[in-house]
Amino acid sequence: MAVANETIITKMKEELSRAEKWADNPEKMSKSISNIRLLCDLLLESGETSKSVQLDRNEISPEEMKAMIGKANAGKPSVNKSAIDHEEANGDSLFDF
Repeated sequence: MAVANETIITKMKEELSRAEKWADNPEKMSKSISNIRLLCDLLLESGETSKSVQLDRNEISPEEMKAMIGKANAGKPSVNKSAIDHEEANGDSLFDF
């Protein structure tokens, strides 16, 4: 269950006002600032996860697929092979004597 960004920002404002009230008590102010940091991290993290979800939903366009795969017949070797006929050779290999 995702928490709305507005809710997190509202909680941050509440903690900030608490921190201002507790300016004379360093321990309570530090705790309130730690809570603000936690809320900031939560807000930043929720932004990152929403970006990653959007990236997962994108499909690969035909142009991207073509760029990744390359030309369709780029992997096929050429078949223009001319057989050389030697009088004493047994085959096409260098090791055929």
